[in-house]
Amino acid sequence: MEMIIVVGIMLILTGIGFSNYIFSIAKSRDARRKSDLSTISRAIQAFANDFGSYPLVASGQMVACDYNNTVLIACDWGQPMAAFVNDQSVTYLGETPADPDGDQNYYYEAGADGNSFSLYAALENDQDPSYRTDLTQACGSGVTCNYQVTDSGVSVE
Repeated sequence: MEMIIVVGIMLILTGIGFSNYIFSIAKSRDARRKSDLSTISRAIQAFANDFGSYPLVASGQMVACDYNNTVLIACDWGQPMAAFVNDQSVTYLGETPADPDGDQNYYYEAGADGNSFSLYAALENDQDPSYRTDLTQACGSGVTCNYQVTDSGVSVE
């Protein structure tokens, strides 16, 4: 009987530990998402310093890549963000960060005037103080973005 009680207690503790582990993994991915958007934001600021405006947008991606000194194209998440400035190749990001969850994407939105932008991600922890429920952008198939960073680099809450 004592053995059954001990095994039961161990199962309960294991279940609690496992759920805490899963929650900490999700929080870790969310921290990476926030860091990634901050990194991308700084690269976009550097791009704007060289080009005079923020990148245009194409299907939620930045039009900020030119690998052949021809024309700016949409940068794929996970690929370098580089362009030519005065016939010199400038790398803004060695690799544009991609969402740690392969089923989700970051989303870029540019202001019509080229003087503003927003970056979006989908956080997993709905208790995060930066988690928003009023956003409508899609961060993947069936996933709505709930975290935003603006051109000022400040999370809008």
